[in-house]
Amino acid sequence: MKVSAITLGILAVIGSLAVALTRPGFLFSPQQQRPRRAMESGSPADIVLKAGSDLNAALKKAQPGDTIILEAGAVFKGPITLPVKSGEKYITVRSSAPAGSLPGEGERVTPAYAGKMPKIMAPGDGQAALKTAPGAHHFRFIGVEFKPSNSSALVYDLIQLGEGSSPQNTLDVVPHHLIFDRCYIHGDSAGTLKRGVALNSRETEIVNSYVSECKLKGQDSQALCGWNGPGPFKIINNYLEGAGENVMFGGADPSIPGLVPSDIEIRRNHFYKPLAWRGQWTVKNLFELKNAQRVIVDGNLMEHSWADGQMGYAVVLTPRNQEGTAPWSLVRDVEFTNNIVRHVASGISIMGQDDIRASGLMKNILIHNNLAYDVTRARWGGLGFGVIFNHGGGEEIRITHNTLITDWCGIQFEVSTQKINGLTVLNNIMEHICGGPYSGTEALNWAVERWDVRRNVMVGTYPQQPHPAGNLFAPTAAGFDVLGFVNAAAGDYRLAERSPYKKLGTDGRPIGCDFEFLGAAQSAAK
Repeated sequence: MKVSAITLGILAVIGSLAVALTRPGFLFSPQQQRPRRAMESGSPADIVLKAGSDLNAALKKAQPGDTIILEAGAVFKGPITLPVKSGEKYITVRSSAPAGSLPGEGERVTPAYAGKMPKIMAPGDGQAALKTAPGAHHFRFIGVEFKPSNSSALVYDLIQLGEGSSPQNTLDVVPHHLIFDRCYIHGDSAGTLKRGVALNSRETEIVNSYVSECKLKGQDSQALCGWNGPGPFKIINNYLEGAGENVMFGGADPSIPGLVPSDIEIRRNHFYKPLAWRGQWTVKNLFELKNAQRVIVDGNLMEHSWADGQMGYAVVLTPRNQEGTAPWSLVRDVEFTNNIVRHVASGISIMGQDDIRASGLMKNILIHNNLAYDVTRARWGGLGFGVIFNHGGGEEIRITHNTLITDWCGIQFEVSTQKINGLTVLNNIMEHICGGPYSGTEALNWAVERWDVRRNVMVGTYPQQPHPAGNLFAPTAAGFDVLGFVNAAAGDYRLAERSPYKKLGTDGRPIGCDFEFLGAAQSAAK
């Protein structure tokens, strides 16, 4: 067979190209990187670690976009440090458990899944299980367990995101873009743990996780707490268990000048304190803000807080310049909506500004469409109030469409050193209003500069000191039972069709909590 000159030419070119391809650098310029090899078995983007492997080394060598797969049930001893990487792709660390053996995306994990999770352990001596290098970013953990090595291990922050002290004094070293999804983060049932996660970071998410056994005696302890990170923070669909405060922002002065934790979203979580902790660990409240702004707290279930280190409040909102070095500390632009609060000594405590040191002001607070019941002194100690204003002050506070089943004042004003500037109270079911030596209208005039109090159903009003006109008053002796709830004994505080207050709100909706909206927001909080 004859071969044409054209064919011979093509073959020559192919031959030359084949030779050239064997030369280093032919396809890659000196600035380009060659494809990386997997550290261990798996595809180039997967790094598979068995028990005994070096997780710190794997994190150092991993590149953005990689996935580190940890053997389910294997133990990795901390402290593990998240290093600084370039790029904006997440490095994911997850369990090797097959799909379907852990809850799916958007579903909350429980301790029942611990056997399917790799375990990162805090060694004790005050060290964390996991911490961040300054400026570390874009790490995601899915289906991982974090815990102390044993019941006697001394652990302050089980997961330490950022530094809470002077080494982190500028925003450029704050860790960011950190996600913990379907993780089990807990102390030892027989030991102590000061904090589950220290949130001194930005762009951080704690979602679908279970944080428990955070407890101490004589000190505050929290499931989650942040004071030296700017946010944003997403805390969504978690179980959160802490003795002092389940979740708190503030509580220590930030080392970054002017810093206020901001843009905080807290939805569909279950805040809980086990009753076995009563008398054993120091208890204060379920949720507290001391330095925070632009906060949404929506659709959460909050239960169990009794008089101990404080008066058994469920929620505390109080600007605090905690150590005297952060006079900018404030609490403002907070929406507390569609939450269920139950089995507590007192409801919500509000303070307009720090009563000890200079601080910013409480401003723009909305408390809307919440249900609070079993708020009782007899069972839980404390005060039995729905909302209490301590030391006055604050601006533009709205309390609307709440059902507050308490055994004392629905709204209480304490020492009025400074008047509240703007208070709206509309469409609530609650006990009477009281304050100082007064109740009703006189208490409002004593404590508030501008107020609008209308269309509330009030129980237990004092006849000798009338409340503002435009409200409805249930017979004192009958208490809340006269209002016509569907089944109060079973915790169903919807107004039945027979109730005379069913559609008397200023907006045509039921007075008190609107359970249609409450149910939609609460869909995953239990």
